[in-house]
Amino acid sequence: MKKLFTIFTPFLILTISSAIFSQVSYNNFVASVMNQVNADSVYKFERQLTGDTSCTIGGSAYTIVSRHYLTQSNIKASQYILEKFQSFGLNAWYQNINSSITNVLAKKTGNKYPNQYVIICAHYDDMPSGNTAPGADDNASGTTAVIEMARLMSGINLPYTVLFAAWDEEERGLYGSKAYADTAYAHGDSIIGVLNFDMIAYDGNNDGALDVNTNPGSMSLASEFQQVVNLYQPSLIPQITTSLNGGSDHQPFQQRGYKAILSIEDNSDFTPFYHTVNDAYSSLNKPYFVKMVKAGIAASVTLAGDFKITVFHNPVVSGPDTGPRTATAVVKSSYRISSGSNQPRLYYKVNNGTLNFLNPSYSNLDTFKFTIPGQIINTSVKYYIAVKDSSGSLVATLPSGGSGANPPGTVPPANMFQYQVANIYIATIGTGSTSSNFPFATYYMDARTQYLYLASEINTASSNIIQIGFDVISADPEAMNNFSIKFQNTSMTSLSGFVTNGWTTGFSPASYTVTGTGWQTIELTQPFQYSGGNLLVEICYDNSDFTQYSTVNSTPANGMFWGRYGDLSTTSGCATTSWTSSTAPPGRANTRLIFSPFTSVAGNSNGLPGSFDLKQNYPNPFNPVTKIRYSVPKTEFVSIKIYDMLGKETSSLINRTVEAGEYIYDFDGSSLSSGSYICRMNAGSFKKEIMMVLVK
Repeated sequence: MKKLFTIFTPFLILTISSAIFSQVSYNNFVASVMNQVNADSVYKFERQLTGDTSCTIGGSAYTIVSRHYLTQSNIKASQYILEKFQSFGLNAWYQNINSSITNVLAKKTGNKYPNQYVIICAHYDDMPSGNTAPGADDNASGTTAVIEMARLMSGINLPYTVLFAAWDEEERGLYGSKAYADTAYAHGDSIIGVLNFDMIAYDGNNDGALDVNTNPGSMSLASEFQQVVNLYQPSLIPQITTSLNGGSDHQPFQQRGYKAILSIEDNSDFTPFYHTVNDAYSSLNKPYFVKMVKAGIAASVTLAGDFKITVFHNPVVSGPDTGPRTATAVVKSSYRISSGSNQPRLYYKVNNGTLNFLNPSYSNLDTFKFTIPGQIINTSVKYYIAVKDSSGSLVATLPSGGSGANPPGTVPPANMFQYQVANIYIATIGTGSTSSNFPFATYYMDARTQYLYLASEINTASSNIIQIGFDVISADPEAMNNFSIKFQNTSMTSLSGFVTNGWTTGFSPASYTVTGTGWQTIELTQPFQYSGGNLLVEICYDNSDFTQYSTVNSTPANGMFWGRYGDLSTTSGCATTSWTSSTAPPGRANTRLIFSPFTSVAGNSNGLPGSFDLKQNYPNPFNPVTKIRYSVPKTEFVSIKIYDMLGKETSSLINRTVEAGEYIYDFDGSSLSSGSYICRMNAGSFKKEIMMVLVK
């Protein structure tokens, strides 16, 4: 293993979450295979690979004293691995790259997709270069995991072909894995995922943390691995990381466009015996090691067995609508989804009440809609979605972590979606997936970031900003000292440098730590009075130390951001415009701005609208969702309905008594055909119509 410095970590918080792309399903078969991991078997392989005990190679006793490249013991180690693969009944062979590089490979052919591969791998060469190099953590641990996985998976049939690989000369520059990845790419091989295991046996503080290293193109695979660990080995704490200085054998596959990840011990609790003769069997945390092997095999069987139910869902957003809310789930799986009493369900609870469940109010093929009952203002609703396959072997919840098969999802996940029924408005700006270190660039001591948002992007009238949020990929535990979030209304339409005056501080604790992954919102200690025009936001801090990055999803937006980070010895990061580093953001961080009240009505001291009104929907034309805003100056029975151009009612949005206030309704026209529609509001003697155009 090349020495690495990870650049971040994970988990979850608060009220709003982003759409989820994939869910790993709990599966009793996966658990049964994982539970066959034998600690004695793991320890035996590990001791034999490290020379802690002798082994049998080619029918004779031998002690592997070093696996450094070109040593006789390294050559013997490759033979040891080959013979282990063969003893499990696998088709095994050497891949001789040149006179010094020998990869050891074995294959278990898939019964459904024999030409599509899952690669489970580790490197077997080690350091240092002397006569003694036990390499227990680096990387006999990963090689042992691959051998144990080959032992258990050799006897089961799975849809995808599994390739077990022990790479040579990783320590010299990823030579073995790079040669294989280059050849696979040249041949057009279909590799659906690479799981690389490197240094998985040291946990000095016994906190169970591990890093899952990935790149943006492999983020879905990293997410699935993280979910597997949470489901099957919950005492481990998986932390998604996206950068390392050095390398390991997943990277050549990433560079060829394949999805590949690395499972490795926590970088902040890294073995102190790295690349020394003291990296011995006796230095390992053996219970942690076994858990890591179990997590690895659960992930391997899940991936090769395609034991997944993918649920796509855009969470219900907070807002003032007191009517029923529709939650839509699109379910994808190679397995048939259960119906009848075991059909997909939505579980919800109001405030801190008990869980209730809903069956779909609408279903069509893979699409299910659930109607959550309307709630009064200042209500909190938590919910999750549960799905299982028709055989009852797979159960998925969204968010992940729940279980229970009859009916699905009776055991809730630790985290749920949550929305507030409140007089607020949420502007979500940016949908990109470009990883950015800004605005939380804690790998450096100081940083300053400014973002510009146009009025057309925010799309609301003057009101108070009460929270700001960012879509966090990875959350570093580093505390940012003298952290500050500042705002100003502006007429600027682009940024080409730092704006140094005119700021109003909304949040300035002594220090701040990014609290988790997903959408993380920060409640301002001083709400900012937004005027309804363009908006500038600054996030900055200055530290005396540095560790890793926190990263967020961002969207390229020319002229809409400016930022720098570096290590400043004196000047505050919140004040300087001169930096030791010229690195800039790759885009503007995807941002959520939360406003309250929804609108501000001039000349009305109680903050209520002065008249009934139905505003033009936005966007218009739309596809398929648009926002419909309406005002109610007093408690009144309100009807808002959608009609086609022939006068036929197609949708009833509001048909109840509504309290005074400003409201927004997210109308989903996915069930309608393209064309023009009339939205009609009736409230007492008030009547108004607007024309809406749906374009699909």
